[in-house]
This record gives sequence, C-alpha cells and structure tokens, in this order.
Amino acid sequence: MPEDIESREADTLTEDIARLGSLEKIIQGWDETQLRTVLALRNGWEAIYRECLRRLIRTVQNAPQGATGLREAAADPYVYAVLRTLGLVRPSLQERIEAALDSVRPGLEGHGGNVELVELRPPDTVVLRLLGSCHGCPSSSLTLSEGVEKAIREACPEICHIETVGRQHAATVPNGEGTEQRISPFAIGGRHPWLPALRLEDLPRNSLLARDVLSDALLFWRGPDGDVHCYRNACAHLGMPLDEGEIDPAGVLTCPHHGFQFALESGECLTIPEIQLEPWAVRMVDGEIQVRRNHD
Repeated sequence: MPEDIESREADTLTEDIARLGSLEKIIQGWDETQLRTVLALRNGWEAIYRECLRRLIRTVQNAPQGATGLREAAADPYVYAVLRTLGLVRPSLQERIEAALDSVRPGLEGHGGNVELVELRPPDTVVLRLLGSCHGCPSSSLTLSEGVEKAIREACPEICHIETVGRQHAATVPNGEGTEQRISPFAIGGRHPWLPALRLEDLPRNSLLARDVLSDALLFWRGPDGDVHCYRNACAHLGMPLDEGEIDPAGVLTCPHHGFQFALESGECLTIPEIQLEPWAVRMVDGEIQVRRNHD
C-alpha cells in the first residue's frame, strides 16, 4: 500500500477512535441504569462481532493461501484495531515490550532514571538504553536483571537476549547531606538497615579506601565530582581484594592480581562485560557515609 494512503488511513483511524472516546466520556455522566444498558448493548454486539470474525478467520485459514491473506489483512490498521479490540489477535512483540517497559518506568522515574527501546531484532533480541540517573549507577545491573529484564521476559517469553547500548546521562541526584542516590528501585532495601561506614572528610576526591563494615569488606571510591561509590572489596573475577589496585584519571581500577579493569562509576567490568562489582547503596547523613546491602 502506498505510504501516503497508509498515512491518510492512520489519520482517519485516529480521528474515529477520538470520536468514540468523546462519546464514551458523554455516557460516563449518565445514571447507573442507563450506563449499564448501554454497556450491555455494546458488549452484546462485540460478542456477536467476535464470534462472526472467529468463524470467518477459521474459514479463511483453511483456504489455499489463507494464512498469507490473513496476515496481509491484519497489517491494515483498521482491521488490526478491530481484531485487537475484540481480543482476536495478541499485541505485537514491540507493543508487549513497550508495555513491559511502561510497567517499570514509574519506579525508574522515581529515581531520576528511565529506559528506552533502541531496537527490536526479531525473533528473540531486544536492545535497550538506560537513561537519566540509571547511567553510571552501581546498581544498574540490578535494575536491568530484577526490573527491566524480568518485566520483558514475563511479557515476552520468546525474547532470549536483552542487550544494552551506551547509556545516556540526563540528570544526577547530588550526593549531599540527607539524600540517597545510586540505589536501584528494584533493590530489596527494606530488608537491610543503613550502616555507618566512615566520615566524608576521611575520603578525599579521587581516592580509594577499604573499610570493614560489620563482617563485610567494602571498597569506597569518591570520584572527582564528589559522589561516593561503594562495592564489595572483591574482584568479580576471582574474589581477590581490590584496594591495592591502581586507578587511572578516568576512574578505571585495575585489579592488582590479574589485571581485570573496572569502571568505578558503574562497577562494570571492562575486561569481561558480563561480570561486575557487587554494589552497595550509599547515602550521606550529616557528613557521615552510610551504606546498605543491595542483595541478600
């Protein structure tokens, strides 16, 4: 179908849907008896249309080239809209992915972050980008695995591979007194208390410091912007301590044992991207750095 015809049909469909929406708003003001009568009438006609279309679809499917014809018909925006409304076709893969992302966006936006669908590679691969404060967050892998990826896999079980591309930084939450930052909205924060770790003045900018908090060996890094990051003091490779490693001006830490490199702003491993440092949530209270475990 020519592109200009498709565009005109899409515009007409949008206008028709808008008119129906206006009518639905009108009947919302009717009394309960009138409203129930109208809804019963609509539901009755929808049931008739649904059964009629089911029988028509079965007949066409059994005809030569019937399946091909049905696919072509369903590509028409009017036909697709009716079939979707009556529940005769499932949402497209992209629609289900977008719906899954919409389900987690409130949690991400509450932390100053977001996520967008960059590309869908049929039949089983999705490419995403984390936005806002999710960029550079040590808990970004937790956000992906426990939030975004989980929602997508539940809505789209056919998706086997979820990839991420360069994360854009839109805004950060300052790590000032009394504020929390760099905590995944999907962290199990309620199960673990905040623990005092050290004073902010004990951690100069661009410095690395190892500190035991209760029975956990932790690694603290304060970047050039003043933000504090905390990880378990264990290389994601073989679990060796990292506090004797070297840090380059870009904030990349090199493990002193086997040379694995980690971006301290995010905890991501630059040597093997599939692994990363275990992040701890960080907050500042009256100049005191407090931490909280993100994982069980």
